[in-house]
Amino acid sequence: MAYVPTTTHVTLLATLQRERLLPAPGEVSVQEQQRVDSTTVLAQATVAKHHRLVEIAHKLGVPPRRVEAFLVKHDGDPVRRGEPLATRRELFLPRDVLSPVDGRVVAIGEGKALIAVAAPPVEIRAGMPATVAKVIRDYGATLETVGALLEGVWGNGHEAFGVLRVVGDGLADALTPEMLEVELRGTIVAVGTLQDTSPLGKLAEIDARGLVVGSLYSELVPDLQKLPIPVLAVEGFGAQGFSPPAYTLLASNAGREALVNAQAWDRFAGRRPEVIIPLPSPSMAPAAPANGRALKAGLRVRIVRGVGAGYAGQIVALSDDILFAASGVRTRLATVQLEESADPPLLVPFANLEILE
Repeated sequence: MAYVPTTTHVTLLATLQRERLLPAPGEVSVQEQQRVDSTTVLAQATVAKHHRLVEIAHKLGVPPRRVEAFLVKHDGDPVRRGEPLATRRELFLPRDVLSPVDGRVVAIGEGKALIAVAAPPVEIRAGMPATVAKVIRDYGATLETVGALLEGVWGNGHEAFGVLRVVGDGLADALTPEMLEVELRGTIVAVGTLQDTSPLGKLAEIDARGLVVGSLYSELVPDLQKLPIPVLAVEGFGAQGFSPPAYTLLASNAGREALVNAQAWDRFAGRRPEVIIPLPSPSMAPAAPANGRALKAGLRVRIVRGVGAGYAGQIVALSDDILFAASGVRTRLATVQLEESADPPLLVPFANLEILE
């Protein structure tokens, strides 16, 4: 029976499509087949961050059922701070109920008004040069571009677009403050590993747009989540650095502009932290990245857990029978020769592998 693991893409050239969507309905401002750049606003919407409940019946001194007769504002009406929501005009005791905030009336009932407090519009930008392949009504668009794709395993939730620079001399060089020279100002920095917090201040000093690392120490995660720039780990946690295919992809595209989307890995939604490097489109559009391949001899894979975690290699053979793994678990095993290693191949459970496409 074939085993189909997760596929991680380290792809030098592919046709890529990505949805860019608002969190709530709004107004889309682009059309299909329109060319956009990284700063183009695709759509925007007003999303209330909080609401205010205003007691109308109590302030007017009337039963809730009588409030309707005194309303100045109704469901859906915009309202300014200090503007009347309801007015009761009597000869000796006129009363006004004023809005405490700028916003919009979203509901009136039981003698009360609920106001969505006005907030700055939420904008969705393209994030990269692309073509609008499809407009998604009220929410955004699907963008299409041709470029290189490098998927990672962890991100801190931010994204940025900028020029990619690779520092260090090898796949697993650790980032130090001395590497972050002034020439890197405003760039996305790629380096083998991040092993301590000492370079974080220098990243802010040179106004780096983002950081892509082969691997990082897991104890740094709380500090990295506080950074305002994207941080993306390609291989995972530890000191192993980049796999050779990932490093080659980044090094060969150094000096080009790249999108770093350090979103969380969501297996159910099909989203992963990723680096997209838009490239000149050939005369014939390349294929989209493939998914759903079964394990077989000759495939390039990465070990995601257990012995050899984070390292890449090639499948030499697959067992047909259930065998004992080093952990004592009975399972099917793959024989994996690690890249750029003269050590004997490792026996790795199928469940500990992912395909590098």
